[in-house]
Amino acid sequence: MSNYERDKKVYKFLLKTVAPVIKSRFNFEQNLGFKAPEGPFLVICNHVTNLDMVWMADTIREHMYFVSSEHVVRSGLGGFALNKVFHPIVREKATIGLSTVVEMKKHLQAGHNVCIFAEGLRSSNGISFRMVESTAAVVKKLGFMVITCKLHGGFLTSPRWSHDIRKGMMTSEVVNIYSPEKLKSMSVKEIDEALNNDIFEDAYEYNKDRKIKYKSKKAAEGIEYELVVCPKCQKLGTITSKGDKFMCPCGMNGQYDEYGYIHGDFDFTTITEWDAWEKEMIANLPDIEGEKELVRHPGQKLNEIVKGHKDVTIDTGDVIITNKAITVGNTRIPFDEISGYDIFLHGYVLIMTKNKKYYEINNKKHRFPGYLYTLLIKRYKEN
Repeated sequence: MSNYERDKKVYKFLLKTVAPVIKSRFNFEQNLGFKAPEGPFLVICNHVTNLDMVWMADTIREHMYFVSSEHVVRSGLGGFALNKVFHPIVREKATIGLSTVVEMKKHLQAGHNVCIFAEGLRSSNGISFRMVESTAAVVKKLGFMVITCKLHGGFLTSPRWSHDIRKGMMTSEVVNIYSPEKLKSMSVKEIDEALNNDIFEDAYEYNKDRKIKYKSKKAAEGIEYELVVCPKCQKLGTITSKGDKFMCPCGMNGQYDEYGYIHGDFDFTTITEWDAWEKEMIANLPDIEGEKELVRHPGQKLNEIVKGHKDVTIDTGDVIITNKAITVGNTRIPFDEISGYDIFLHGYVLIMTKNKKYYEINNKKHRFPGYLYTLLIKRYKEN
């Protein structure tokens, strides 16, 4: 039996035995009645939970190889199992590098289907990110059939910042099928717009009339990893949470309800609105002469990602960000040496440097608002 036939057999077995259990936990309903066309095809979908591969497998029903971020295959036992069982196509976070494209092409030319969550990041505020910039060019160059899909309800079921699952309802939708001939007739810009429109999701707009409840006893816990600026005192990283409440030492108080709306002594009603405000607020922070500490959080690890998707801890201590650099312990990474940066979940910051070093800052026991750090890097590195 070939590796591919073995992969298909395992995939089919897990789809019948394990997937129903996971679906029940999330209350997921697939797009009933959809029959996948004869492949090979490339599936492009929005990214809303850590288990989006399950929802797509249940929706399309045909075997697919998934493009997965490098961080996921390093994430403990789950990452090990994912790598060994599903043999994903690995990419660095929020990029589609040459090696990823080569692997995708190799599978498609062999007659295998491929699925990619083209935003590269899970939605953090209820609104889809745009696809990784190179996606449309890659799609046109590959020249294979493309199926676009959209997941609904994932943001409210499992917010990126949250600690638990809120059982409301998740559904999938097959949006479009693009033949190779159709894609050949379209420009890269037209493909980019079409695919982004197909997978765009506004969680609040979708649920506005449906009014599906997403209940949790820990509804607001972890919200401080997303809401990183207090609207009352405008301090950075001061919000904490408990149960369905969140607060700041300055006296600001808020509540997160079962529909995902926020209430309190501020003008926002959604995470989307608050996030838009805090992004603008940080983007407009004043220039600073010299170097000044902006935020720090204790007990973090600086891991270097080395060959074979292994991570090696090279320093520990406070993570500190200034207007010039990010530091962990005694290791300082100036902004002008950073070529890329990203976030995974809510307590991991990924840093790529110009000399091809790849770092991860995290400590599972001491979470910190990594999102805040990426916004500050963007402000003082790129502006």
